[in-house]
Parts: sequence; structure tokens; C-alpha cells
Amino acid sequence: MPRFQNWEPQEKPSALWDLIKWKFTTRPVPWPKKVENLCKPQLPAVIDKEEVFSTFINHSTLLIQLEKLNILTDPIFSKVAGPFSLLGPRRVRPPGLTLAELPKIDVVLISHNHYDHLDLPSVKALWKKDQPLFIVPLGNKKYLKSHGIRNIVELEWWQEHSLHADASITLTPARHWSKRTLWDSCKALWGGFLVRSHSLKIFFAGDTSYSTHFQKIREKYGKMDLSFLPIGAYEPRWFMKAFHMNPAEAVQAHLDLESRLSIGIHFGTFRLTDEGIDDPVRHLNEGLSHAQLTDDVFIAPEHGQTMYYATATLLERKLAKKHLRYLRTSYQLDT
Repeated sequence: MPRFQNWEPQEKPSALWDLIKWKFTTRPVPWPKKVENLCKPQLPAVIDKEEVFSTFINHSTLLIQLEKLNILTDPIFSKVAGPFSLLGPRRVRPPGLTLAELPKIDVVLISHNHYDHLDLPSVKALWKKDQPLFIVPLGNKKYLKSHGIRNIVELEWWQEHSLHADASITLTPARHWSKRTLWDSCKALWGGFLVRSHSLKIFFAGDTSYSTHFQKIREKYGKMDLSFLPIGAYEPRWFMKAFHMNPAEAVQAHLDLESRLSIGIHFGTFRLTDEGIDDPVRHLNEGLSHAQLTDDVFIAPEHGQTMYYATATLLERKLAKKHLRYLRTSYQLDT
């Protein structure tokens, strides 16, 4: 089977030697063994076509709620991100929502096959609970199908799948890679997703390093209303730069996308790399300051936090009628 490639080449470290060098020559910042979440989700009962609710569950797992559509991204509810849920990093905090607490899920988006993004126990539990539609990059269908999941759509970069007359999902490029075993490196595609619902454009970057693909997405689809961008798992830079953005690069991606609002993900759940648990948020704020941006255009949410976004006209109507329940975490998506 052919191997997939990024269109902008990565300067990858040599696999074995540099991995050994990283593990034996660096000193990772210790993480706490257990952290409690500070927020409890506040899920909506009714959603307007001009509204979006997002709940940061953990890592890259988001519940994105639109009118008549509940989307879950890269679901992982297991205690360990690794093979058999035994080998790999252990979570230090509980999910912001449990599987049982989720509303009925309509669509699950999976960005690639790494264990912290394609967690088969979570996927199987979601299928048993709701039988949602799974949308995956090319070459990933086999992982789901082998576990009895049947409602699967595979997409190539730039390929669109229509959900209904007013909503669609497009697979967008990412600069990353894929691997689940010793023998299958880059044999399944990876990517991000663009969700379009009515007039809203919502971007989920998946796992990615920084490259020109953010500019190309902006050129092809226009400004993003809301972007979910990874800000964690980036140290040491000499090793991780080819695979993951650091917070300063995520700020540049926010600018490339001309995103009205960006939300940080992929931090604070599993210790994958050497930075401390609080470093991504601190470095994000430093990156925003360096770019002369205010801290309300790119936000690192609390785990379990539900955030509310709406168009200006809808916000004005709800404020006038005093119907806005999430005023403290509400964000305007148009100008």
C-alpha cells in the first residue's frame, strides 16, 4: 500500500537515534499525578442556527453543538492513550464529560490514527450508544470496520461530505503523520476538518505542525469564524517541531486563518512531551502578547468548560430579551 505524504516536506528527526537521544538526554518537567477539573459543562437544551456551543472534554475531544447537530472530535475517554489502553501515557484528569453524560452524538470526526486521537474503546462505546456517522481520513475506515462499525465515510484532503442541506464536513490538510504499529507508518491519511453550518465556518485542526496549509485553507474557504487549534505536546523543539505546533506557531495559524476566535486544544490531559502541564497556556499568552493580540481572540479553555458563540444579531436579540444564559463565556462570531 502506498504511503501518504505531506505536501510541504517535514524535516523529521531520524526515527530511532533521535528518539533515544530525546528520551535519555532531556529532563521533562514533572506533571502532577492527578488534577481535578474546575468547570462543569452546561449543555444547551435548544440551539439556534446562528449559535455554536463547544465543550472542551479533554485533549482533542470536543463536543461541538450546532442546530440539530452534535459533533464529537477525536474521542478519548480511556485512562491510557496507547495500545490495549495499557501501554502509553496515563491521563492526569478526568474527562469533562463522561460517555454516559454525552447527548446523542450525530457525527464523530477522527483526524488520524494515533492512539491519543483514535481510541478504539471510546469509538466502540459511542457506536453502541448512538450509532453515529464516523468521518475519517482515507485509509482509516479499516480500524473501525474491524470492530463492527458500519456507518463510516472516508475522505481525501479537500473532499466534502454533505450532512444535510445546511451542513457539511470537509477534510482539510494537516502537516503530521500516522502510525499504529511498527509496520504501517503513513499508510493512513491524516487531516483537519472544516464544519460548515448555515453561514458559520468552524475549523478543527487535528494534530499538526505549522506550515502553509493554514494559509491555503483560508484562501480556499475564506475567514474562519471559530478555530480549534492544538497548543500542547511541543517540547523539545528540535524533535517535536516536525509534528506539533507550539503555542506561538498556533497564534500564527490563527492569523493565517484570519479566525475571528480560536480555542486551544491538545493540552493538559496526557503528558506526551517535555513541557509542564501549565506551559501551553502560559506560552500561548506570551505568543499573543508578542503578536500584539489581546487574550480574548485566542483562548485556552478549562477542561469541562462549555463556551457559547453566536452572531452579533442573535446576541443582541438575546441580550435584549435577557435570554442569554452564557453571557460570561459568550463570543461574537461576526463583525
